Amino acid sequence: MKKRWMLLAAAFLLCGCGGAKAEYTAEAGTAEPVVKEVTMAVVGDIMVHDYQYEEAYDPATGTYDFMHNFQDVKRYFEGYDFVIGNLELTFGGPDKEYASFPCFNTPDSFLDAVKDAGFNLLTTANNHSMDTGEAGLKRTIAQLDAYDIDHVGTYASQEARDTIYTKEVNGINFAFVSATYGTNGIPVPEDYLVNHIDDTLMADITKAQELADVVVVLPHMGNEYETVPNDIFVEWADSMFAAGADIVLASHPHVLQRMEYRQVDHGDGVHDGFIIYSLGNFISSQTTPPRNASIVLHLTVEQVADNPAEVKEVSFVPIWTQFRNAENENHFVVRSVYEMLTLPEEERYQVVRPKDYERLKEIHEETACFLLDKNIPLEQIQDEYVFPKEID
Repeated sequence: MKKRWMLLAAAFLLCGCGGAKAEYTAEAGTAEPVVKEVTMAVVGDIMVHDYQYEEAYDPATGTYDFMHNFQDVKRYFEGYDFVIGNLELTFGGPDKEYASFPCFNTPDSFLDAVKDAGFNLLTTANNHSMDTGEAGLKRTIAQLDAYDIDHVGTYASQEARDTIYTKEVNGINFAFVSATYGTNGIPVPEDYLVNHIDDTLMADITKAQELADVVVVLPHMGNEYETVPNDIFVEWADSMFAAGADIVLASHPHVLQRMEYRQVDHGDGVHDGFIIYSLGNFISSQTTPPRNASIVLHLTVEQVADNPAEVKEVSFVPIWTQFRNAENENHFVVRSVYEMLTLPEEERYQVVRPKDYERLKEIHEETACFLLDKNIPLEQIQDEYVFPKEID
């Protein structure tokens, strides 16, 4: 009976009546399983310190131009279904003074560069969410909406907060949930403004799991500048997976921390999940090692037939934030470590300073060697590395 049903289903799909494609093999009498696939490109903290907006400022026009920041790295975002980052700043508006640490207020034109790079989803729940107050938080949301960039973690209303962000891509349903450990002691006048890592978050994750095939959690947690996650944050991550998370992409320490596959089962069968405990800085003025070393993380999620969707492959591109050019002038550009280290010798010092070239060698070790837990000689350097399901 089951075999006959499969044959009928295959014929139904072949005649064009079904929404998904399947190949029917007459000899075998079976349909090839439908395979769905979604890709993500993910980065860490997107920050604009005073050095960056001072470099971007044009005194002749009184405007700020950040477009050069991501031109060299945006090719690692092209063609991906989700391009995700942690927006660790606010757009409080020109009526307030532009500022960075401890309270970030960034020129709106920075979003021109973010949009041009290809970002389409940003997490906004972090310790700087309230830097320009409730008005600045809501204005940040309005600016993201104006640029047609989706966002999770901060909200302008209770209704928006209570609505889980979901999106169907290539036939797989995704839900994204974001929250922060705190807001640097700045009071949050309404609970709905900023998601916090608490019991409500865990309930949101469970709710999301009921709505989607894949639940991605974007927590802002960890101890700054520590390369190893503290036990408490590992426990928090465990709780997120237990609540229904499939993928956890964390931020806050401003440096890279380890990543790993996780075996998860939310009642639909055991499948591969994934966590990275800290994505580090994507762009900032935190130029001291190891805060200027990071990655572009690539994830491929696959669903075969009615099996649970799972993380099929993970890879990463080591990157570096250049903050001064070869002429020793401030010049903030996110670059591929591979591209910089493989520059022809006659071009090398036209692009980077000698001291930065030496730093790039260290960054290769702080990213590729660190995440893969093995020595990789520079002679074997790659543009992108696949993260194996089992470390050798």
